[in-house]
Amino acid sequence: MLMKKLFLLCFLLFPLSAAADNYATCLLDNLEGVQNDVAAVSAVHLCSQEYPERMGGVEWGSGRGWFADYDSVNECSLESTRSMQSKRAALQARAACTRLYGYEPPKRTSLKPFDGDFTPLEK
Repeated sequence: MLMKKLFLLCFLLFPLSAAADNYATCLLDNLEGVQNDVAAVSAVHLCSQEYPERMGGVEWGSGRGWFADYDSVNECSLESTRSMQSKRAALQARAACTRLYGYEPPKRTSLKPFDGDFTPLEK
């Protein structure tokens, strides 16, 4: 019982911030319920002005954790885009969900030129 009270006290003293703290959360907050592409573009521009580094400033998987709103990219995308009529808004919201709840894709490696004594066909 004491732990419950302490936990509740922590939430009262340190409420979770309702303001966006990065570009992806700004997009999700501002694109909610967007009905047309003009409003979607305006929301993207607004967030870009506030967070000029855009998605580059959002750490991969930063939405995951104990107090996460969603458990996966797909859950975030479904809930975030459910009321959107704008395809542009839905695509931006999906990108934000991918950055917040997804994993960083593996780095691409470039092929190195062959520098041996013979080419593979000569062997």
